This record gives sequence, structure tokens and C-alpha cells, in this order.
Amino acid sequence: MKRYDYRKALTILALALLTCTPGRGQVNDMDFIYGGVSDAEKLFQAYLEPFANILGSDLNAGWYNTARPHELGGLDVTATVSWAKAPSSLFTYDVLTLDLLGELDPGSSSIAPTIVNDMEGRPTLVYSQMVTMPDGSVEDVEYARYTLPNGAGVDFFPLPMIQLSVGLPFGTDVSVRFLPMIQLGDYGEIGLWGVGGKHSISQWLPAIREIEFLDISLQGGYTSVSSSVNVNVEPLDMNNMVDPYPDFDWDDQFVTQYLSGWTTNLIASQTFSVLTIYEGIGYASSLVELATLGHYPIHTVITEGDDIGRPTYEIVENPFRFSYENINKLRINVGARIKLGVLTLHYDFTHTLYSTHSLGIGISFR
Repeated sequence: MKRYDYRKALTILALALLTCTPGRGQVNDMDFIYGGVSDAEKLFQAYLEPFANILGSDLNAGWYNTARPHELGGLDVTATVSWAKAPSSLFTYDVLTLDLLGELDPGSSSIAPTIVNDMEGRPTLVYSQMVTMPDGSVEDVEYARYTLPNGAGVDFFPLPMIQLSVGLPFGTDVSVRFLPMIQLGDYGEIGLWGVGGKHSISQWLPAIREIEFLDISLQGGYTSVSSSVNVNVEPLDMNNMVDPYPDFDWDDQFVTQYLSGWTTNLIASQTFSVLTIYEGIGYASSLVELATLGHYPIHTVITEGDDIGRPTYEIVENPFRFSYENINKLRINVGARIKLGVLTLHYDFTHTLYSTHSLGIGISFR
């Protein structure tokens, strides 16, 4: 049976450029699926929650480093990386709160790590069913057992992107950001795009317009990410198992991810020679959708016929899809930019759903 480092796949899926090595801790795969679709969806959603919120925060960061729009025809090209950090409250989840069909192995803790954590002594889930045997006796037949997967042990994920901004008439500029669809070796692919804009309010306020170092603008932006990662889940190797599909090809399995983020902000900046200080307040929303596509083995037990009481499996196609949605979260931002000729360097901190840092370097012609 092929084994798959699912922690590494998810880290790559998150555009984290720091992967987990197979030698560190247990090599994990999508064992969630063996106990049934209902339990798998609940466990997968709890396991990935901080991952989804980190990326949702990353998506809405790095849009601006000044409130002053470009002049007509001015432009800049900026490479930015943003990284959000998960709070410690989401390092673990309690299996007992998920109302699962599977039961904890006796002596097993109910506290499991999310994808951002790394812990020993993880819960083991056991799936069994009472079966009436041909002789009339009733037996409790175990048909699946697995230990919940470990996390990557990294509580932040970096999201890189390239952004181009161009000056338009009437104190306005537009920005586009992108990461071309790239192949991630044997793991999958990922791509990003976004569009935003900024409009000067200062130009309409005579008292503000006279303060040369101060600029105030409205800004908004939308970002979308799509990605997929290959996985491999084959039936468990169990004693006495009936394999109804011994030659089935499990190579069509992958997890898709669709992310989108929106933000609107009132921003101000103060420019003193080469230094610009900027602040922003607004709202941010994000949507993260994940789906498991392909064919997967769901374990069960045979309850009638010659093989009664023996474990087996069924094949389920596209077992589940779920989403994380965060609407209108207050967003507060502060940062600084240094401009040395056409070269710009900036850093900012944003507090929204998660605390987010952004670091960028660019070339600007105003």
C-alpha cells in the first residue's frame, strides 16, 4: 500500500515554502475517510480550521503601502509575502465535541492536534458494528482503526504574490496581483489572481489637500486562489478483509481548494522625505472551500452471506465538500515604507481574524 505524507501536501497546498520532512514524526495520510463520510468531514474540517483562517487573512493583506495614488501613468511592481499566525486556542480540537460514529480507543486522549500543531499521544478512533452471526451469536466486529494525523508543527503560512499598480485620472489607481498557475511537482498545482483600486479623498477636502505630507484614500480589493493537491488513499491492510475491488486504480484522488477574499479600507499615510507611515481601518471577508474529488474506500463490515462478520469496503466518489466563511471582520493596519529612488521597501502589521505580517520590495515610478 502506498503511504502519503499528507502534512507535506497540505503545507504545499497552503503555499508554505517550509515543508515537513517524512522523517519527522509519523507519516500521515487521509485516514479520516476510513470510518465514513460523516466522520471524515467533521474531522477534516476541525483539523484544517486554522489553515483556512490563516489563508483567509493572508489573502487580504499587502494591498497598499501608501494612501497616495499614482499620478496618471505612474506605476509600481511589488513582490509581497504575507503570513498570518494562528492563535494557540486553535492548536487542538476535542474529538468528543464532534459527535462522531467512531469511538475513542480505551485510554486514548480526546485532544487532537490541528494542522498547525505537533503532538504525541494523539487519539485513536475505532469503528465497529454488532453483527448477528449464523449461529445466532452477536459479535462486535471491528472494521477500521486509525490514529488521528499529526500537524505540521508550524503555526503560520506565507503567501507570496506579485502586484502591479497603475495611475489613472482623478486621483485613482488600480492594482492587479497574481501568481501564475504553477505545478508543485507530484503534489498538485496552485495559482492566484486579484484586482483592487484606490481613490484619493484628500483631493476633495480643501483643508486636507493643503497638508502636503498627509494623504487619505479609500481602498478595496478582491483576491482569489485555486489549487489542487494529489493524495493517495487505499484500503487498510486488515486481517480477514474481503477486497471486492482488488484491481481498482486509486490514482484519481485529489483535494481542491478555492479561496476568495474581499477587503475595503479607509487609509491614511504621512510622507516625510524617504519615509512613509501608513494606517488603515476597514473590513475584510474571506471564503475557503475545500472538496475531496475522486474515488475513496469507506470501510464497513459484511452483515449477511458467506462472508458475514468480515471487514470490507465500499467505494464513494467525491465524498465531501465544505467551506469556512468569515464575513466583515474588523481590519486594522499600520506600516512603514522606505523609498530610495525607484526602490521601495515596506513592512506592515494587520489585525483582523488573525494577526498578519506583510513584507515587500518593489520598483515605483510615480
